[in-house]
Amino acid sequence: MVQHEFVVQTNWSGGRESVGDLKGDVLSEQISIPSGLGGNGTGTNPDELLVSAASSCYIISLAAVLERSGFNNITIDQSSIGTAIFENAKFRMDTIIHYPVISVETNQKELLTQKLPKLLKVADNNCMISNSIRGNVSVKIEPKIK
Repeated sequence: MVQHEFVVQTNWSGGRESVGDLKGDVLSEQISIPSGLGGNGTGTNPDELLVSAASSCYIISLAAVLERSGFNNITIDQSSIGTAIFENAKFRMDTIIHYPVISVETNQKELLTQKLPKLLKVADNNCMISNSIRGNVSVKIEPKIK
């Protein structure tokens, strides 16, 4: 078994209107409760970080899968939307949808169209975040080829 640790430090002082800090190896950001949930909306928040983690993990996995499959000049522009719900007196992330727009060399577009459904699944299965939230959050991929 291979193991790798990811260390972050968080600090918070005060109640729900306060602002905390999040620091990792590279990431340094203020955190608060989103304004849509009654907080002050300063910096980022755990919900946005979860969707960001899922989106960045998936786009990296997809790029690697496309490269290993022989595609060249890969460009992926992706937006991801996380939908949280309030259920059983708790908030939880229900669904994350990734919308990758994939561009490859012109002479490879037809091959990409044929292989894309399988490659999307392989990328999802290679994404650590998808694997970590599977069964709790529905992850959907709605791609376009550019």
